[in-house]
Amino acid sequence: MPALFFALLSEAKPWIQKTKVTPLSHSGKFRIYRNESTSIIISGTGKMAMALAVSEFVSLLSKDERNQTKVWNLGIAGAKETLGKIGDFFWVHKIKDYATDKDFYPERIVSSSFPKETSLTTFDKPIAKQQNENRFQVLTKEEWESVSLVDMEGSGFFEAASLYFPLENIAIGKQISDYLEGTFCKEDQVKQMMESILDPLYEEWMTPLPWVKEDPFETQIWPELCNQLNSLRLTETMRHDLKKSLRFFHLRFPTSPIPSPQWETIPKIQSKLDLKIFLDDWKVKLHV
Repeated sequence: MPALFFALLSEAKPWIQKTKVTPLSHSGKFRIYRNESTSIIISGTGKMAMALAVSEFVSLLSKDERNQTKVWNLGIAGAKETLGKIGDFFWVHKIKDYATDKDFYPERIVSSSFPKETSLTTFDKPIAKQQNENRFQVLTKEEWESVSLVDMEGSGFFEAASLYFPLENIAIGKQISDYLEGTFCKEDQVKQMMESILDPLYEEWMTPLPWVKEDPFETQIWPELCNQLNSLRLTETMRHDLKKSLRFFHLRFPTSPIPSPQWETIPKIQSKLDLKIFLDDWKVKLHV
């Protein structure tokens, strides 16, 4: 299951509409949207918020799921005029955290319809070429010469994601939104820019990782069970917890049939309590 991390809702909107993901009802602090095949997470601005969002999302996954999850951070970024045009998209092969002076090196994208690569510097404040009423951080001449793309989340995303996911599963891509004039982009502008790169990136994002083999649980077992359980109207949390239990049994006993629940009791389910009892009884069989 691929996962996309965005700082802003305006960046994520085209992807939410494309994938038809819905909000996950959970006890966490961040907005997580999911369907049966994808996840989209919105962190809010700042590297700390992004790192926490990554950690919260990871708590929903098993170790096996983490190894098979492609995780990307996409969004807008400021840039020097010499780098490219507004709307140009770049993969990031180096990240510098300005505050800590740490460098991070994401794996290079081997094949993409967007071939450009560059470095990214993550700052704790918005950056501008010169001081203005918005009080953006202004760089020295030496600092200005060393930057390429500029954002506020990249280092937080990569440092957190690399703790939980294989490095080859992680990628960061940024689209030039401005030339650091000291103004904020409007939501509609951001949405339009992200829409312009969505279709080709979507195909690449949905392409399975080359080292992940077809999973019969995902392609056969789980879809068949979902069809049988369709009338129960499970919440996203119930669905997620049940799927984890089913996968747990399948991983332990890959050649054994998954124990069936008490299908005959389904017509008698009238309340959430009845549904919970039905699921709990089934999980007992799955965790033998």
